[in-house]
Amino acid sequence: MDPREVIKNHLNLCNEVHALLLEENTWLKNEKQAPNSELLERKKTMLPQLEVSLENLRKLKPEFFSPFDNSKQLVNDSHSKLLQIFYIDRENEDLLLKLTQSTERQTFNRFTTSPAEIDEIHNRMPYGDGETQEPEA
Repeated sequence: MDPREVIKNHLNLCNEVHALLLEENTWLKNEKQAPNSELLERKKTMLPQLEVSLENLRKLKPEFFSPFDNSKQLVNDSHSKLLQIFYIDRENEDLLLKLTQSTERQTFNRFTTSPAEIDEIHNRMPYGDGETQEPEA
């Protein structure tokens, strides 16, 4: 298979994945719930296509490419689209994590104790010799 065709096919598939992830992102932001099964099924059907595409890309060798065509631009476009995919997928993961956490966990604040209270607790703790630390003036 022509290297340009392999890369074009991969870029087209990347565009489809990106569009699907954008759809998922919109769903998560608007519906405030996990995506429906139809969207998840569409994602699952893309996985085998991506596997085949990656296999085809692995078969390519530098000597197959012509220096006179737009192969380099196609590769750059694919890289750019992959970065967009990684970014939106990460955002979707974060949104999904927030939506699936309990509200108690979402509002949890680790630092509810003031620094002064922490210092006071430290001052009451015994040293190695059984003595307590004297409060600093």
